[in-house]
Amino acid sequence: MKQRVMVTGSEGGVGRAVCKHLSNDGHTVYRFDRFAQSDLENAIVGDIANRDQVLEATHDMDAIIHLAATPDEADFLEELIEPNVRGLYNVCDAARENGVARLVLASSVQVVSGHRWDSMVQIEDGPKVINHYALTKLWAEQIGEMYARMYGLSVIAARLGWLPRDPAHAEELQASPVGTDVYLSHDDAGRFFSACVDASMQDGNFEILFATSKPLQHVRVDPEPALRVVGYRAHDTWPEGHAFPS
Repeated sequence: MKQRVMVTGSEGGVGRAVCKHLSNDGHTVYRFDRFAQSDLENAIVGDIANRDQVLEATHDMDAIIHLAATPDEADFLEELIEPNVRGLYNVCDAARENGVARLVLASSVQVVSGHRWDSMVQIEDGPKVINHYALTKLWAEQIGEMYARMYGLSVIAARLGWLPRDPAHAEELQASPVGTDVYLSHDDAGRFFSACVDASMQDGNFEILFATSKPLQHVRVDPEPALRVVGYRAHDTWPEGHAFPS
């Protein structure tokens, strides 16, 4: 069933790939971003830290994919609180108030970055964060679980792998001992989030899923939950499917 889907952070690296894939699948995509291009169809210029703007933008949506955030480690008080805490709350509560059926929240594999990487990390192993950014993503998982349980939303928290934002970020990924194993291509990101929108889930269900491409050497995070819950199967292996030269 084709749906009305709002994507926050639509002009970011993940957001553009997700919007393109959803549109190709026939969904009506609404792009919400502080820097949205006015000539794009259904572009909404707004700030997730502004509750009224978020509430208005989410009216009549079937699904929300919430990607907007300050990425990676940054000053908690000056840079992370507004988008990653207040903005997250605004999106979740607007989904509740407007009766949005499916809410997909971007978490991160950084939530489990404190685990040893010599064996596969599973959802059941629990979180182990090492920085404040990951703490905000852990809260995204926890608020998602509460909104599913208390208000009947269908919520997916997606622990996203390492998706390069620019050439320097791609070089950093390639140099990391585990980066190419938890890589998430732009193309696979589009496939994953489209699968999250299309998946059949009961109201009140909450799921945490890892979203990565195929590992280059070793399986570092468990791909089974994403396959079982939403039918996502990765296509790419580093450096396939990303937007920058390797």
